[in-house]
Amino acid sequence: MTEPTAPTIAFDPTDPAFLADPYPILDAVRESDTPVAYAPAIDKWIVTRHADVRACQREARLGRVFDHMYTPEQISAQPRDPRWVNFWEAERFSLLELEPPAHDRIRSLVSAAFTPRRVLDLRQPARQRAAELLSPLRERASFDLLHDYAMPYSISIICELLGADRSYEQLFLDWAHSMVRMYEVDTSEQHAAEADQAARDFVACIRELIADTRRSPRDGLISALVSVHDEDDTLSEAEIISTVIVLLNAGHEATVNTTGNGIAALLTHPDQWQRLLAGEVEPRQAIEELIRWNPPLQMFERWALTEDITIGGVAIPFGAKVAMLYGAANRDPRVFDHPERLDIGRANASRHVNFGGGIHACLGAPLARIELEASFSLIRELCPDLRLVSEPKHTNAFVIWGYEAVQVSAQRAA
Repeated sequence: MTEPTAPTIAFDPTDPAFLADPYPILDAVRESDTPVAYAPAIDKWIVTRHADVRACQREARLGRVFDHMYTPEQISAQPRDPRWVNFWEAERFSLLELEPPAHDRIRSLVSAAFTPRRVLDLRQPARQRAAELLSPLRERASFDLLHDYAMPYSISIICELLGADRSYEQLFLDWAHSMVRMYEVDTSEQHAAEADQAARDFVACIRELIADTRRSPRDGLISALVSVHDEDDTLSEAEIISTVIVLLNAGHEATVNTTGNGIAALLTHPDQWQRLLAGEVEPRQAIEELIRWNPPLQMFERWALTEDITIGGVAIPFGAKVAMLYGAANRDPRVFDHPERLDIGRANASRHVNFGGGIHACLGAPLARIELEASFSLIRELCPDLRLVSEPKHTNAFVIWGYEAVQVSAQRAA
């Protein structure tokens, strides 16, 4: 990568002080003279303003990967670590890791199987599953909103979508938790090894599910992916495996952390919780503001694939990695009035950047919204006295942003 001459900024998302409260620093960078700048600590160019992030999301000269155009040597990038071959194989045909023309072909076929009707049909199962989980939990003195509710809820809805038996839920959870650690800025070798092992087991499991589906077709997205075709074109087994894995990993983590971050936000802003309880604001609208205010994904990266890219008036070197900071963009006062305020009735909250844009606009966004709407609706109905029993503590991760636990009680305080 060409060494940048200017501007640079001291920005390190692995710093414990930053992780304890990132928004003052994100705000300061966004409103500084260097809202687009090179951060040596992470060897990336950070982008913080809403308009610039949106431009990056739609910029074809910024790619999620470079290997469709260049070798690592040509772009001065480190090659993928061969020790984690199972992880790279699982990601090989992920829509998040492809660029045209491969991306467009696979997305077209996946979209033909992952239809709006298939997603809408999950509304009632989502409500039923939320009620099944919450009904016994609300009788406890306290419970962990994440591990006791959000995780089993989210993974069960995705299993319902896939047509996979509920017996796979815990395996999928464990594998997803291990694999997403590879998306962090400072992944340790231990976590990378665990992610690679999880990927190996995940691939083998999905391969078995595909084979079983071919033998005994059933309703579900896996069957639809197996049978979908465009004239003579179909999805390969490897393409189906990557599609299922990214749906499970990305979809599950986003829904779980939006639930944890969102409920914690509401319970620490009692006026907003009361607005939801009173029906002044419906869950469908509230979740957009909760995503904007404390998003479950804080950073998304792309490569500069040409020498003529300018972001926010700043020239980006060829081969550079560009890191879009979603938490900064979502609090840009140029778009959102008083962005530091949590306002679940905010009219333009859905302008948050977290569902992406351009060819990488999130294919699973409709599913996430249906899951979250059903979940928050049932929490409102069944747990109106919900309260925090201890202050939630964030994980040590930044990219996938959430809490270790959110301990709550649905019992009325004495």
